[in-house]
Amino acid sequence: MSILRVQEKHVTKHVWEGNERLLRPRRHVSWVLKHEDILDQRVKRLIDHSDFGHLLKFKHIDFNHVLITALVERWRTETHTFHFPLGETIVTLEDVELILGLPIDGQVVTGITTSDLVSFCDQLFGFIPPSTVVKGNAIKLSWLNNTFQELPHNATDDVIAQHARAHILTLIGSLLKPDSSGSKVHLMYLLLLADLNNVRNYSWGSAVLASLYRALDHGIDFNQDNIGGCTLLLQCWAWERLTCISPQLQPLTDEEVQQGVGFPLVKVEYVRRLITIEVSPTARAVVPLICFATVEFHQVDRVIRQFGFRQSIPSDPFNLDQLHKEDMRGRTDRYWPQYHVAWIAMWNDLRNHLIHGNQFNGNDLLHDNSTYMQWYINHTIRYITPIQSSSDDD
Repeated sequence: MSILRVQEKHVTKHVWEGNERLLRPRRHVSWVLKHEDILDQRVKRLIDHSDFGHLLKFKHIDFNHVLITALVERWRTETHTFHFPLGETIVTLEDVELILGLPIDGQVVTGITTSDLVSFCDQLFGFIPPSTVVKGNAIKLSWLNNTFQELPHNATDDVIAQHARAHILTLIGSLLKPDSSGSKVHLMYLLLLADLNNVRNYSWGSAVLASLYRALDHGIDFNQDNIGGCTLLLQCWAWERLTCISPQLQPLTDEEVQQGVGFPLVKVEYVRRLITIEVSPTARAVVPLICFATVEFHQVDRVIRQFGFRQSIPSDPFNLDQLHKEDMRGRTDRYWPQYHVAWIAMWNDLRNHLIHGNQFNGNDLLHDNSTYMQWYINHTIRYITPIQSSSDDD
C-alpha cells in the first residue's frame, strides 16, 4: 500500500489537470516596525535575554509567492518532507536555530487555552485592553503595536517588562506564527512570557516549526488561497538550501555580517564563521514538534544527508492523520499538556531519538548514486511529475 495516502486531495492532482493557484503568505506589517534601530535599549535588553533578539535584525523582505506556492506543491503531509527529483528535504530544527536564532532545546510550548485569558493582561500589560481589540482570547496586533510603540522615559522595571512582553507577542503573532487572518495573536503565548527570565527555557524553535509544518499541511488543499506559519523562514531556507534560486549577494565582511547587513539572506557559511557555539544535537532528533494543540513530526531520519550522513531507505513515517484533525476550535475545555502527555514525554526523551549514520565522504550529496536514490526514483518520482503509473508503491 502506498504511504502517500492523500494524493486525491493533494494540490498536484489539480495542477496536473491544468488548474493553477497562487498562495499568499500571511504576515502583519507590525513586525517590520520592531527593528532594533528604533527600539528602546532597555526593552531590547529584555528581548535579547529572552532569546528573541535575533529576530529584531530582520529587514523587510518581499515574499516570492511563486516560490512559496511551488514548495507547497512538493510538500507531503504523510512524510512531512518536500519531495524533489533528487530526494526528500525539509526545514529542520538546525535551520530554525541558524536562521531565526531561536532556542530549540527546552520545554515544549504549551499550556492553558481556556478561561478568560484577557484578565491576565492587567498584570502582564499593566491594564485590560478595550473590548474592541479582543476577540475571544486573541488580541489585535495593530493595538499592541500602537500601544507599546514608545517607552516612557521614566519607565519602571515593571513597565519595561510589559513593553518587552508586548514586543515579543507581536513578533510571535506577526512573524513567527501568524494566524489565518494575519491580524491577531492568541493570548495563550502571553502567559508563557510572564516570567521573562524563564522565556528562554522554552523550545520556541520547535513550536515555530510545528506551526509551519501544519500550515504546509493545510496548504496542499487546492482551495486554500493563503498560508500561515513562518513563511519567511521557509523562503529564507529555500534560498539557503536551493542555491540555484538564491538571490546573489555581494561578499560581506565579518563586521558587516555582525551588523546584520544582508540578514536574514546571509549564507550559512557566514553564520558559521561568526557563531562559535555548535548547533544543538536536538536538531537531529526524530521527535514530535508541539505547540499547544498542534503536533507534527520532525522526520529528519528521511533527510539525514542534510546532516552529512549517507541516506538509507527510510522506514514508514509516523501516521498523524488523526492528530492533523486536532486544533483549538471547539476545544475550550481541553488542557493540552495533559492531552498530549505521551507526545511531550517523547520530546523530553529526545536524546534517545537522535539520528546517526555513516558519514558521507563524497563531494556531491544530492547526486549520490546510492541504493536510496534508486529506491527513491523508482517509488516517488511519479508523484513529482504527472507520469501515469499503475503501481501503488510509494
